[in-house]
Amino acid sequence: MALRQLLLKPEHPILTIISYRIAGKRSLYRNAKALKADSGNQYHNHSSIPHYNRNLEAARKNARIVVIGAGLAGLSAAQHLLSHGFRKCLVLEATDRYGGRINSKKFGDTFCELGAKWVNIDGSHDSTYELLKNAEGLGKQIKEKEKVQYVHEEKQVNPVMVELIDTLFRQLCGGLKVKDTLKKGNDLHALDNVMAYFQMESNKIISISYKDPAEKQTAQEIFQSLFKEFSSIFGCCLENVNIEQITSYPVVQQEQHPIYVPTGLDNVVNELKKNLDVDQLQTGKPVGKIEWIGHPMLGEFKSVGCLDGSLYKADHIICTLPLGVLKNFAGILFNPTLPLDKLLAIRNLGNGNPVKIFVSYKKPISRWFKSNMRPLSCSVTSDTSNNQPERNWTQQVVEISQLPTSQHVLEIRIGGGYYDEIEKLPDSNLVEEITALLRKCIRNHLVPYPQGLLRSYWNSSACYLGGRPYFSISSSARDVQRLAAPLGEPIPSLLFAGDATTLHGFGTIDGARTSGIREAQRIIDYYTMKQCN
Repeated sequence: MALRQLLLKPEHPILTIISYRIAGKRSLYRNAKALKADSGNQYHNHSSIPHYNRNLEAARKNARIVVIGAGLAGLSAAQHLLSHGFRKCLVLEATDRYGGRINSKKFGDTFCELGAKWVNIDGSHDSTYELLKNAEGLGKQIKEKEKVQYVHEEKQVNPVMVELIDTLFRQLCGGLKVKDTLKKGNDLHALDNVMAYFQMESNKIISISYKDPAEKQTAQEIFQSLFKEFSSIFGCCLENVNIEQITSYPVVQQEQHPIYVPTGLDNVVNELKKNLDVDQLQTGKPVGKIEWIGHPMLGEFKSVGCLDGSLYKADHIICTLPLGVLKNFAGILFNPTLPLDKLLAIRNLGNGNPVKIFVSYKKPISRWFKSNMRPLSCSVTSDTSNNQPERNWTQQVVEISQLPTSQHVLEIRIGGGYYDEIEKLPDSNLVEEITALLRKCIRNHLVPYPQGLLRSYWNSSACYLGGRPYFSISSSARDVQRLAAPLGEPIPSLLFAGDATTLHGFGTIDGARTSGIREAQRIIDYYTMKQCN
């Protein structure tokens, strides 16, 4: 019981995070029972199955399906259901916009992606690429490989060294050396996490390839920059990432020529939304209670209650809540409480917080910005009182790059660590230190201050509480499978979708899309099988 109470305790107090009319809606929680996982309550009695469950056409007209979340998973689920004739499908979105972590903003002379940015070329059915390809009248471009300068102590690094180390690192990202280490049975402690593995293998490469101390130092810093690039994908320190992330379910490294949408990736989401009627997609509806077991014979029904007091009855509920929200509020959102194995899966999986920063300038940046750059050991401040470097967020800058469709906007990619702290820094601090970093790397004290700044706030948003999921050192593929498992028998009452619920495409927009379609199809299959029976 002590373990269950620990699991159900929110990591962030809900009343201090969600201000959306919550004060007047506390009654949604006040009467909640001290819930516990009772396996007997997870199954419906056959006598409670509505009559239309035995008729496919009637189910298409009458089955009430509530989808929680209007991200790519939720909208894909709704579209799939509607395309198969299920008319009573409702999507509830907590924020005032749809799209989830696909979030395009007009900024300066271009569109900036605060979340997902690229679409990898993938010819499989129901992929995001297929959705993008079929979007009529939408401009698409292939991202060409861009030249990047590594700058060390205000000097450009030898590009031959950079190319060699970059090639070797990409091999490490595929887990190339892990199997060899396992076979030999030595240095197994280095497989505790991704960073330990990277450090061990990079040290071997450096000791073999370089003899000059200065070259060794530069090579080490190039590797560190690549480590930060890898961590920027997840928004977490690599010490927290399970080695399984790169061996069994590797991160798809940036393709040579991915697709991007100059007018914003959210146009892809618009393709899904346009088939929904106004009353089928409701925004500003943060969910407060999910009753996922009903007993119609007793006058009890499955339902989704929102913080504004609205209540929606349902026969099926597809939950696409972000992993961060589940981590904090799973213990009070669901009635009855989720089974223990699902709560453990939610706790075990990692949830990162990728940070994105964009700055815009009044005049074209080509006057002083000639090439994308990666600063090595270019912190802009130091603490001279004790001869120790001051902890500064600019040490975590991976790359400063010009957006391909812009003459005025730079993107600053962050990796390495303390993302939450960076997210909380005032805009004025960021502007000052970005300018100082640019002036130092370019060796031009006349680099102007930007006229605008745009940044992501995924972790501090109560509707997300983080970004991309990852395999933490305490999680495994089984946790993904447990999180994805539907609840309710014989009727699939509560279903889970989202990028954390699929092994193929885990943590990606493709994973989000296919997971939504998967759960929609699960409902369709249920009624189809009933029809056959």
